[in-house]
Formats: sequence, C-alpha cells, structure tokens
Amino acid sequence: MTLILKDSLGGNSKTVICACIGPSSFQQNETLSTLKFAKRAKFIKSVVRINEDFSGDSEALKNEIKRLRFQLDTKVIFL
Repeated sequence: MTLILKDSLGGNSKTVICACIGPSSFQQNETLSTLKFAKRAKFIKSVVRINEDFSGDSEALKNEIKRLRFQLDTKVIFL
C-alpha cells in the first residue's frame, strides 16, 4: 500500500486515508492491521518544495532547438 501511495505521501500534495474497518470478530486481524497502517500513515511528514517553472526561459529553449536543428541539417551521415 505504501508503494502505491509513494508519490502522494512524499510529494507536494495533501493525502486523505479512509480506513475501512468492520465490527465482526472474524475481521478482527484485518481491522487491527488497517488501523495500525492508518496510524503510521498519519505521522508521515512530507517536505514541501517549490515547483520550478521553466516557462520564463522559453526563448532560450527555442534558441537551443534552432541550434540543434541546424546541427542535424548540416551533419554529414556516412553509411
């Protein structure tokens, strides 16, 4: 379960865990396991990072694309 929630628990997001438990005595082990997992997940602290925005550098990226296209066009391919 923690592998599935890895991105949510370690990233820049809020995560809600809904623990489904049952009152039946034959589900006692499963209910206890679910409650223990929910308790452990409750205490996970994530480090928030600012998402970097590269959209302001679009002119530099366009120039790089032009340079690479020029290199591809002028490159001589030997077979």
